Amino acid sequence: MEYLNKLLDDVKDRYNIPSDYALAQKLEVPRATVSRWRQNKNCAEWDVIFKLADLLQLDDQNVVYNILAEKTNNPRVIKALECGRPA
Repeated sequence: MEYLNKLLDDVKDRYNIPSDYALAQKLEVPRATVSRWRQNKNCAEWDVIFKLADLLQLDDQNVVYNILAEKTNNPRVIKALECGRPA
């Protein structure tokens, strides 16, 4: 998930977090969980995604659209997301 990895990297940059281990501590998740996200083996739960959004002061709606667009392969869902995307 390219967008999720971008959020993780942006939090690391903004808060001068030196490693994914330290990031996992900040997010209160196991280090192995961050590793699985990085390897696209699974996606973060919504509460963690919103925690990332809060740390980066991002609009929830844009974050949701970007995550959903990456999580689905269904062309109809993708089209609906693109049509309803906030400006």
